[in-house]
Amino acid sequence: MSIVIHGSALSPFTRKVTLVAMEKAIPFESKDINPYKPPEYFASISPLLRIPVLEDGDYVLNDSSAISAYLDDAFPILNGSLIPSTPKALGYVLWIEEYADTALFRDISEGVFRPTFINQMLGKPIDTGKIEEAVTQILPARFGYLENEISGKDYFSEDRLTLADISVYAQMVNLDHAGQLPQRETFPALMDLYSRIMSRETSKELHALEAQYLDLMMGQLKSSARG
Repeated sequence: MSIVIHGSALSPFTRKVTLVAMEKAIPFESKDINPYKPPEYFASISPLLRIPVLEDGDYVLNDSSAISAYLDDAFPILNGSLIPSTPKALGYVLWIEEYADTALFRDISEGVFRPTFINQMLGKPIDTGKIEEAVTQILPARFGYLENEISGKDYFSEDRLTLADISVYAQMVNLDHAGQLPQRETFPALMDLYSRIMSRETSKELHALEAQYLDLMMGQLKSSARG
């Protein structure tokens, strides 16, 4: 096994490349990295000190988009391509990926994930006011755009799973962990997509591992708090 993915279980970008590898049945090893306290060697493989990082033998690659593209092209004979080859479909999939990686990530991370989990890791109370603002005032616009894009379709592009679907799903899982997924009544097409991807064997397996990781992390925090 030569593929190693350095990352964190709750990072949506690690989740994205992990799902790409799993969907294409690529054997890989995961190595956990705490991005807030990375090991000393990390700078030698990640100039920006960001996760994920891919190692394929002596080949090292940073950035989840670059890694996803590499995995998709380097292993074409397994379960097919997750990135379309036709120009318009290719451009659209990469745009949806970018929308998820920038706007959706920022608003979920700053508005829900950090106020919930990072606060607890730092010994601070959950910022319910910040979460309420994000869920009711900020994120609906993000979901509304995606709802319009996915409406009437099972997937964003080519009537099949692509990197666009994985990228959106990878961000939304952190809302799921925090119990803050959008309402199906308000965003039915988007939530249908989320459920469709969650029902895949790859996603179910990864989600179960993440839930165990999160339970362990929260348990350790509670033990530390009790002193």
